[in-house]
Amino acid sequence: MSIWATIFDLEDDPPYVYQGSHVLPADDDPRDDGDAVQLALVPSHITRDGRDDRPEDGVPWPWLRLSLRSEDTVLGRSQVAEMHRALGAWLEQTQPPTTPTHHNTTRSAR
Repeated sequence: MSIWATIFDLEDDPPYVYQGSHVLPADDDPRDDGDAVQLALVPSHITRDGRDDRPEDGVPWPWLRLSLRSEDTVLGRSQVAEMHRALGAWLEQTQPPTTPTHHNTTRSAR
């Protein structure tokens, strides 16, 4: 999958409104407007004065823009790697238990 623009917009499944660390979220809690979280790479065609050494269709710069509401920050590769590790661990820890498969163990009468 290639990230070329804002790709993580939650319009169809907006995040929950944060109500404080003392409030356990619930499925029916209020939702944000859907524009709260966005990710975007910094494409190779973005340059600055004195630096025009990348082709327009080249490898993206090693930064990822993370936007929360209207606030933007830029993460480097090591920060994205740590976030990836932490989010992967969280997904593993919160994975719903699998339902065991029951096999029919009755024997046929002879």
